[in-house]
Amino acid sequence: MGLELLGILLLAGILLGLGVLLVRLGALGKRLEALDRLASIDASLQSIGESQDQLELRRLEHLLVDIRDGQKRGDQRLAQALEAREQVVAPESGVSTPAPARLGERIINRLLSQGYERIEILTPAEEFEALLVGDGEVRVEARRGGSAYKGRVKVRGGLIIEVQLRPPFSIFP
Repeated sequence: MGLELLGILLLAGILLGLGVLLVRLGALGKRLEALDRLASIDASLQSIGESQDQLELRRLEHLLVDIRDGQKRGDQRLAQALEAREQVVAPESGVSTPAPARLGERIINRLLSQGYERIEILTPAEEFEALLVGDGEVRVEARRGGSAYKGRVKVRGGLIIEVQLRPPFSIFP
C-alpha cells in the first residue's frame, strides 16, 4: 500500500504541477495578446514614415523651385544693372546714352539670364550702329529646354526694350 500511496501522491503532484503550468500559460497568453497589436502599430509607423519622406521631398522640391525662380530674377536684375552701368553720361548735354560697342554682348547676357543657350545673333554687327540712336530689332536664334527658338530683340536708343522669342512648333495649332 505504501507504493500505491506514493504513486497516487506523485500523480497528484504531477497533475497539480500541470494545473499550475496551464494557469501560468493562460496568463502568459493574455499578456501576449497585447503584443499582437505591435504588428498593426509597426505598419502604422511605417506608413507614417513613408508619408513623412514624401512630405520632405515635396518641401525640398518647393524650395528648389523657389531657389530657381530667385536665381532667374537675380540674373535678370544683374543683366539690367550691367546695362544701366554701361550707359555713358555725355558731359556737355547731361544725357545718358548707351556705350556703343556692347549691344550684342548685352543681348546675349539678357537671353542667358532668361535661360536661353547657344545664342546666335543673326543681324550683322554693322547694323548695330543705327540701333544706338534709333529704334530697331535684332534677329536672334537660341535654344532652351532642348527646343530651338527664333525671334527678335527690340532695341530703342541702344537699350533693350523687349525680347520676343518663340519655338517653331508654337506657330502650328
